[in-house]
This record gives sequence, structure tokens and C-alpha cells, in this order.
Amino acid sequence: MKLFAFALLLGGAAYLVSQDAPPTTTGPQTDGSVMLNSGWRLRPAGQQIPLDTFPMSTAMTPDGKFLLVLHCGYRPPSIAVFDAKTLKEVARVPVVDAWLGLTLSPDGKKVYVGGGAKASVFEFTLAEDGQLSPARTFVVVPEASRQHQDFVGDVTVSPDGRLLYAAILHRDMIAVINPLSGMIIERIRTGRRPYRILFHPDGQSFFVSSWADAAVFRHKAETGERLATIRVGPHPTDMVWSGRRPTVEEGEKPEWQARLFVAAANTNNVYVIGLNDGGGAQVVETLSVALSPRQPAGMTPSALALNSDQTRLYTVCSDANAVAVADISGPRTSVLGFIPTGWYPTAARVLPGGRVFITNGKGSGSFPNPNGPQPGKQILVSHEGIRNPGYVGNLQRGTASVVAADGIATEVVIGNSPYRDQLLDQARASNAVVPGNTASKSPIQHVIYVVKENRTYDQVLGDLGVGNGDPSLTLFTEDSTPNHRKLARDFVLLDNFYVNADVSADGHNWSTAAIAPDYVMKLWPSTYSQRRRHYDYEGGEPAALPPAGRLWNSALAKGLSIRNYGWWVDNKAKAAPTGEVQIDGVRDPVLAPVTNAKFRGFDLDYLDVERAKIFAEDVVQFDREGKMPSLMMIRLGNDHTSGTSPGKYSPTAAMADNDLALGMIVEAVSKTRFWRSTAIFVLQDDAQNGPDHVDSHRSPAFVVSPYSLGRGIDSTFYNTAAMLRTMELILGLSPMTHFDAGAMPMAPAFRNTAREGTYTAVQPKQSIEERNPGTAPGAAKSARMNFEEADEIDDDELNEILWRAIRKTEPPPPMRSIFGR
Repeated sequence: MKLFAFALLLGGAAYLVSQDAPPTTTGPQTDGSVMLNSGWRLRPAGQQIPLDTFPMSTAMTPDGKFLLVLHCGYRPPSIAVFDAKTLKEVARVPVVDAWLGLTLSPDGKKVYVGGGAKASVFEFTLAEDGQLSPARTFVVVPEASRQHQDFVGDVTVSPDGRLLYAAILHRDMIAVINPLSGMIIERIRTGRRPYRILFHPDGQSFFVSSWADAAVFRHKAETGERLATIRVGPHPTDMVWSGRRPTVEEGEKPEWQARLFVAAANTNNVYVIGLNDGGGAQVVETLSVALSPRQPAGMTPSALALNSDQTRLYTVCSDANAVAVADISGPRTSVLGFIPTGWYPTAARVLPGGRVFITNGKGSGSFPNPNGPQPGKQILVSHEGIRNPGYVGNLQRGTASVVAADGIATEVVIGNSPYRDQLLDQARASNAVVPGNTASKSPIQHVIYVVKENRTYDQVLGDLGVGNGDPSLTLFTEDSTPNHRKLARDFVLLDNFYVNADVSADGHNWSTAAIAPDYVMKLWPSTYSQRRRHYDYEGGEPAALPPAGRLWNSALAKGLSIRNYGWWVDNKAKAAPTGEVQIDGVRDPVLAPVTNAKFRGFDLDYLDVERAKIFAEDVVQFDREGKMPSLMMIRLGNDHTSGTSPGKYSPTAAMADNDLALGMIVEAVSKTRFWRSTAIFVLQDDAQNGPDHVDSHRSPAFVVSPYSLGRGIDSTFYNTAAMLRTMELILGLSPMTHFDAGAMPMAPAFRNTAREGTYTAVQPKQSIEERNPGTAPGAAKSARMNFEEADEIDDDELNEILWRAIRKTEPPPPMRSIFGR
């Protein structure tokens, strides 16, 4: 083994010493910033105040004395009350469930909260000293008839204080509540996925931003009649009203008498709607909050705030970790600059005196985990609400950045971003195989993209003998992963690759769209805590569409041929024999004509080897016809395993099945005429908190091609967005968001000349048919888990079960670090 390791190190030495600089590092930097594994830096301005998980909304009492913050993350929801001057927390109360909606009565004595999956509006009494007390509950849908669509989000009070208006997000309606009687007096149909409700100051009408319809709807308050539909950009979210009239020359008539500002999260824009005295409304301006003229979507403007005299507009840019500041004092707006914030800002509010209070949904980065799950301790099911302290949803706490009114630091925000406009013309790294731009041609004409499930690097490759691995953390040895190891040894070992995601909900979006849409980011904590009993993050939900579509949309728009194996499919209830139709439908209509219906989607009771056979049959046919699709996408998820559930495939069998299937896929392609023009890219959608001595987001990834580096190590810092960017450059596709546009292409993992030879899959020594006995370690816990979807279980608990079942020892705690997602 030592001789082999030494030889392999020599094989990679030429590459390693040829690098101009050491590989990119992550974590704290010498300039005081924090490098995220997305490739972006954090340098938040102002004072940083710790908050709970995913602070989502704020509200100010009418007298300006207290500031309220609503937490809607993985941990149990709560409302925190702060003294608006000192910013000291004076009270905190739990809420059974909550999501977005937070408002006060006109007299400031009552607080109302949208109750999320509890399909209710919760009322609290606010005392003069800032203490909150639970009061009434207004039930929108009774529990006995409640379904997952009955989800209450935003809540507002009519200007006269007489009525409450609550958005029922997935029913596409507004419920009108009489707080005196507690009764629902009306249900108003509106646009799809009503996000924010905002009243006209006269109380005669109200506006609703439709998260899924790229529009704002205006309704008559008295009857609910739809008065107007105003088209804006995709994913309109927050709205603010400005009654400040423009200054015009004497004798001129102003274009508008008031303005409505609307943030559109799937764009880089804020839309300015002008309203005249006659009741007309139209978009009069579009305000770009991009950092540069050609920047792709990805700023994610998702929340807005005005200062007291309505001369400044603050736009929260969630996926840029920044707030844009615009001058709106005149008839035409202008962007003044940007404020650097913490990670994924969600809301902003201007405090008395002019300071800006900005909530950061994910805080200041992710952190080490000394108090994570420990061997021998009972682990509660984290998907039932609380509480494993090491679970990523529980660990990631929010913060608030409190910034001076003149806290603009545009140069810092630009410096935090790896994106530059010139990267659209020339990538950060290129060679003959990975072109620097879409005008150049690559010898690779066929890309195969394989996405797997939930493993860290050390779990699979920690004992490889070369690279940055920790063998003490290896869960799946050579017996069950011979093909993973052979691929790493023979093609290129990537030991510094990180997934951009935390969980599968955002992972399958990052893996296909180079971003997790705001719908996914704002709702997955509620689903994973099991408050919201629904998973709709992988196709089919109209509000979960990404800004520029997905990788397959880009390929189709380019005129490329594609083939889909397992993405966005609905399985038949019972698996059919291999070779017969396995699915009932496809959630994305554009994928339906190019989907192999014989390839079964995620189902841990169905062997990946059988999936690989279906793919291999297609490849043989392609070879016979002399034509193979340019892009083929494969989901291969049995490395997730079913734990030690009695009667299910054992963990090592599931991994061996996944390993052999991957080997079969490579072998099938390598024996065709297309091998010399093909590259196979393999990654995990997320790493799900398994043990890894570097970080829980580090995962195994592979680049398999005759052009791969060979028996060498590429320790360049790569992530999910980098792999997407590499495939885009090879196929001649434009980037989808500023994340893949700014990512480092994986050119160093390729050589300029192809090597000869084919690949032969290795049969694992571990049987792929082995089943769990009823007495396996953790069998009872595994039996209670839901393995129907990739993330319906507690992955920390599953990792402990797997360790005890395979290694027969006490498991190590998962590693956390500053890297973030």
C-alpha cells in the first residue's frame, strides 16, 4: 500500500508543483472576511446581533419604541422583542408555527402572526414594557379538515383596524377575519402563491404580490373584486408604499401621485409602479440592483424598506449578502450603493434615528460543532422539530446587522463576490478541453451528469491512501466501493470539492440551477422540522422555479439533444420488471419527451444496477445509430441507504449496488465510439452532515473522461457551481446565475490530450442483495424512518446507525466548520 501511495503521489506531483499558487482556502481570511464554500466572502458592516434560526420578518410599534423579529427557521418559531434604541432583547415568546406574517394593530397593542402549517393567525398582546402574551387564535382551516395546502403566510390589518387579512399561500386566496367575532367573513381569490398583502392608505383597496404569477393584483377591499393586474418580474415578493409626491416644474403635471415598489426575487430588479389620482397603476421604472451591467440573475431582491421621510429605498439582496440603497426623492430613482450584510439577508427596517436593522437568515457562516451528536446519547428525530444540536438546520442561527444610515460600502460588496462581467467572455480557468468561452469548441461533445445522495468525502474515500482523507472516518471500504476508488485513482482524485447545499431540498436545485430559489430557501426549514408536512422542492411547484431555468432548459434552448434518467419523475406505485415502464409522469413538461420511462426515480427498494442496465441499453442503441445526446442526466441515489431497516437492503449492499451501477455506466460509455468525446461528471446533491475531518459539506466528486488528469490529485477548491460552469463551457451554454458565472471551472482536472483505453466495472466483494436482519443495530429506529423521499429522515441519526452497523464501534460526531453551504 505504501508503494502504491508513493507511486500515485508521484503521478500527481507534476500537476501539483505546476500550480501558480496554493489551492484556494476557505474560512477566516487575513483581511477579516470569511470565505464561504459558495466562493463568496462575508464582511458584514456594522454591529452584529445574534438571533435564532432564519429570522424572516420585522415589525415596529407605532410609537417606535419596540422592534419585533419573527424567527421561522428549523428551530421552533418565536417572536423576539427589542428595545428600538438600545437593541437589547426585552422579551421572547414561542409560536406554535409561523411564517412571514408579522404585523401590529394601529394602536400597537396587538401583534398578529401568520401561523404557517397551523392554518391560523395567532394574536399576542404587547404590554407597555415590551412583554408579549399569547391571546386568541383565529383558525382559518379547522384541524380536522386541514391539508398541506392550508398554509397561512402574510398577515396585515386594514388601516382602520377593523379587519385582518391573511394569505393562504397554496390555496391562492386571502382570508378576511373579523377579530371581534373571530370569524372568517370572506375568502378572496387572488394570484398564485400570494406572498405579501399591502393596503392602499385610503383603505379602499389592497395589493397582493403573486409569487408564482410575476404580477401584483389589486383588489377592492369591500368586495374582494379584482381591480387590476400589474405585470412585473418573476417572483414578486415584498412591497412598500411611498406617498411622497415628486417635485416638478411649475405648470408640469407629475407622472404619478404615489408609488408602489415591488421586489422581484427571480430578477436583479425592483419594479416601481406609479399610481395616479384616477386609480390607474402602471410600471413607471425598473430599478436594477445588479452589481454590474451584465450580471446574470442571482441578486435575489426579496425585501424592502423605506426611511422615515421616504427619500431612501433599501432593497435586501439575499443571494448577494447585501442591501442596495437607492435615492427615491425625485421623479427618477438612482442606486447610491450597497451595504455588506451577513449570510442570506431576509429583511430590513429603518430604526428611529436612521440606523438600518438587517436580519441575516443564515448569520455569519457555519461553525465548528463541539456540541454535536455524541456516541451513546439518544438522538431525537430532528425532523420532528428540535433538536439535535448538530443538525444543520438547528445549527445555522441568524444574526442582525445594524448599520449607520451612511453605511454604504459598495467596494466591499463587489470585493465579496467572485463574479465579474468579463467572466461571461472569458472563464477564470480554461484549456483545450474546457474552453474559456462559449465560442470555443471542446473535443468533448457529450456530457453525462450523475447526481447521487448524501455522502461526505471521508465516508467514501477517507482511506484511499492519497489525498486529504481521514481513514478513521471511512464508512464504506473497498469491499463496497471498488469503482468509486478505481475512478478516483485512474482518472483524477478531487479531494477539495464541496456541495453548495445543506439538504436535498436546496441540493437538487443547486445541482440543476446553480441557485436555490427563494421559495425553497424560505420553506424547506418548515418542511424539515415537520411543521409543514409537504415536500415540493423538486419540480411541479410554480413558485419554486429558478431565475434562468435549469441545466436542461439551457441545453434545449441551445438546440442540444438531451436524455433524462430519473429527474423530476413520479414513480409508479409498484416497480415493474426491468425493461418495462416505471414512471407515471414527469414534473417538468419539457423533460417528458426526453425522459426514459423505464428508468425508475428515487426508490431505495429498487436496485441502481437495474437503472444502469436501462442506461446501458440506450448507450448500445446510440452506438448502433451513431448518434448520442449531448447532455444526459442521471439520478443514482441508493448510496443514501435505508439504514438498518429490517428487510431492506443493508447499508453496505446499497452502497455496493450504487458503486457497481456507477461502474457499469462508465463501462458502457467507454466501449462506444463516443468515449473519446465524452465526459462524465459525478457529485452528491448534498452531504447531509456525515463525518468528515475537513467539513460536513465536503463530498466525493468525479470527472471521468479520456481527457481526465489521470493518476493525479487536483486539490483546487471546487463546488457544485464550479461543476455546472465546467459543463456549460464544454457544451457552449451561458451561465444560469451569478454563482456559476463566477465559479472556478474545473479545467485543472483535465489534460489536453485523450488517453487510450476503456473502463471495466469492478464487481464489489460486498453482495448487493444482502438484506438487514430484524436484529441489526438501529433496526427499530430505521424502521420508523420514512425513506420515500431523499430527505424524510434525520441524517445524523442515520449516520450513527450506519456507523454502528458497519464499523461495529461508537460513531464519531460530524465535523462542522466555517465553510458554510
